[in-house]
Amino acid sequence: MTKRKVLIVITTDFVPYGGLTTVMMNYYRVINKKNLQIDFASTNEPCEKLKRELTQNSSKYFNLGSRKHSPIRYLKNLSNILKTEKYDVIHVNGNSSTMALELVTAKLVGVPSRIAHVHTTRSKYPYANVVLHPIFSESYTMALAVSKQAGDWLYGKEYTILNNAIDTNKYKYNSKIRKEVREKYNLTGKFIIGNVGKLNGPKNHIHLLYTLVEYIKLDATGMLVIAGGGTLEEELKKEAEKLNIADKVLFLGMQSNIEKIIQSFDIFAFPSLFEGLGMAVIEAQASGLSCIASTAVPKETELTPYIEYLDLNLGYDAWAKTIYEMKLNSTDRKIMSNVARKCIYEHGYEISCEAEKLKKLYME
Repeated sequence: MTKRKVLIVITTDFVPYGGLTTVMMNYYRVINKKNLQIDFASTNEPCEKLKRELTQNSSKYFNLGSRKHSPIRYLKNLSNILKTEKYDVIHVNGNSSTMALELVTAKLVGVPSRIAHVHTTRSKYPYANVVLHPIFSESYTMALAVSKQAGDWLYGKEYTILNNAIDTNKYKYNSKIRKEVREKYNLTGKFIIGNVGKLNGPKNHIHLLYTLVEYIKLDATGMLVIAGGGTLEEELKKEAEKLNIADKVLFLGMQSNIEKIIQSFDIFAFPSLFEGLGMAVIEAQASGLSCIASTAVPKETELTPYIEYLDLNLGYDAWAKTIYEMKLNSTDRKIMSNVARKCIYEHGYEISCEAEKLKKLYME
């Protein structure tokens, strides 16, 4: 049987951790590649580790150049690749109707299967999103969304939800790793409120700083640990200094071993202003953590009994009290992790199951 050729396009940078790359690489690592040739294209030159992983799996990577600063060259490069490689499927991963750029190009070249895959519920470019939407709607042959909220927002109707699934075994609670990480970062004896996410506006880390101020009035052992880097890092550090909690906030920067880092947490806090889904909070549940999330986080993330949603407007005091109550009511982490991973599997967020679903879509 002739291999079906698929080009996965990441409309943001192709990086080893975070965002669209993480989602699609999770699928790539477990999908049965028999009868499939899967290649990637994005806006930058990736690190050697990612390039090596693709090469070892006989996959190609194409650097299309800057989508934002040189869109004409970007699309010309994409067009040439599609013509030369003769792909059966293009799978475009993005956050708005601007995916029309890649999808229309593929349509003009004659790629028969064109998949749009939305990963959020808002666009950084709302005007462009509205203007391009009619063109976008005519450019794809299949619509995928990470959640109902994301699908309703971009497509309105007629779309398929492909869950942002995870390898639950990877996040299984491990007391040994927890001890090692806590010793490494001098967290022993502390109650860790943890978060994983890029340091940008939508992730709303400022809310965590003010919540911590209230929390330590209830529990002096409280400490905030944030894994993630981004444009607001220095601003957040300065705010922590102003609030006199700099010694109780640890910024770890971008991490490639999140599955180990979250073992050191005691509670996972996720106060996002909006999310397409929120993979981090699913990963946290798999590791046996109690989680508190804003009501802006899609309810599809409620996969276990261990997550509670709180309105941001209730204030920092309410968030602090809820976290403290979670601490008082916490049970055996190993048991919680086992229960959570079973629940996640039953809800269809185990990566092996969703990867089969994606392969069927490719083969169709």
